[in-house]
Amino acid sequence: MAIKFTPDDLSVVIATYNRPAGLLSVLRTIPREIEVIVADDGTLPELKLPEGIKVYTHEHDGNRVSTCRNEGAKLATRPKILFLDDDVTPHHLCFAAHSLALEMFDVSFGLLPQKKWKPYTDDRLMFYIHEEQILWNWCWTGNLAVRTDVFWDVGGFDSKVFDGGAGFEDIDWGRRAFLKNYRMTLNRLAMANHPAPHTASDPSDAQLRNQERYKAKWGEV
Repeated sequence: MAIKFTPDDLSVVIATYNRPAGLLSVLRTIPREIEVIVADDGTLPELKLPEGIKVYTHEHDGNRVSTCRNEGAKLATRPKILFLDDDVTPHHLCFAAHSLALEMFDVSFGLLPQKKWKPYTDDRLMFYIHEEQILWNWCWTGNLAVRTDVFWDVGGFDSKVFDGGAGFEDIDWGRRAFLKNYRMTLNRLAMANHPAPHTASDPSDAQLRNQERYKAKWGEV
């Protein structure tokens, strides 16, 4: 029996903000059988995308990534959603690895190594010891897969609190999913190369602001 590496049960939602070259680079890595949705923050109105790609865009008013991802997810028609950012390069096995994991789990945390396909270079693995320590703080939307019904049952990303830029909206969603007892896994085979430093190591003003909002909401980080 042939092994199928291109899952047809997966929708990929790519949030993008003023990064056309990065977006087009990501799109070239995604097989045609996969449903692709670009969630644009209103910065790429003239960009010509490949045929068949769905697009959500709104009027440009800063980086409203939570709204973008939620609206992009509404266009998904497949039972599983993979969220990617526009500055990552997914490994060709990333899609199948997430799809398979979501047969057994509800949430699949993909890795974001900064060096080519070496999972131990992902910041989170520096602290990895036991599977039971995998909690909501491993939920990074640069490479995150979730069952579609689970995403909406948790309520999507909190765009009311975290809509002033990227940061902590993903961890907030993961925390809510964890509190609803959804099953989560760290997926070492689902890698997407992230060449830039992770935002946690070099946070922007918006991320620091979202961190304070997260603290106000939950009482801790």
